[in-house]
Amino acid sequence: MHRLPTHLRRLHSQALRRRWVTGCVAAALVPAALLVNAQAADTGNPRIYSCIDGKGRRLSSDRPIPECLTQEQKMLGRDGSQRGTMAPLISPEQQARENEERDRQQQERARREDQARRDRNLLTRYPDPAAHDLARDRALETVQERVRQARSRLDALNLEALKLTAERSALGLKPPSAELRAKTSANEGATEAQRNILRNQESERDRVTQQFVLERDRLNQLWAGVPPGSDPTPPATQPTSRPVTRP
Repeated sequence: MHRLPTHLRRLHSQALRRRWVTGCVAAALVPAALLVNAQAADTGNPRIYSCIDGKGRRLSSDRPIPECLTQEQKMLGRDGSQRGTMAPLISPEQQARENEERDRQQQERARREDQARRDRNLLTRYPDPAAHDLARDRALETVQERVRQARSRLDALNLEALKLTAERSALGLKPPSAELRAKTSANEGATEAQRNILRNQESERDRVTQQFVLERDRLNQLWAGVPPGSDPTPPATQPTSRPVTRP
């Protein structure tokens, strides 16, 4: 048999090795291609997530169900067969903390909205200090008049009580008449009732005064440019409105 020259045999051997390597690579790529095709086919098949929430309701969706994040969710195929499961994303304790934080944020948002509404109402009613002073004086004028009337009535009852006491003293050892006893009893009852009225009116005056003091503290901030709904800053140490002169 005729033998090939050495250089030709070397070239032939290199060609065989290249053919063998190419075949191995092709054989390795076939399973990978099949796997990619299988994954693509699975991705194209829509999934349905199904679970039973904490209230016993059966829920389903084409995406993970927020109400069932603390429990396992089934992944179903289009034909209803189970294709897998999705493990809980968060624990019940984490869910409870998230719910608590969400509630806190909602309450804080509601508080700020309410504060902003009240601030806007204040600015609408009192665009400047003069308007607030005028409203304060008018509000206190009525309650101050009621205080004066209650004190005047109480003074009259005290004077009447002195006269009744003088009448009893003039009797000496004689027992007072039924009429005198009735007048004395009526005077004592009316005096106690009038004292209660006076205390209530003085409390109302103090309440109105304090209300306007707090309003003025907030208005000073709003007039200075603080946006409505922002957290109030501590009130100034100096009085922000004229003190009440008690008669």
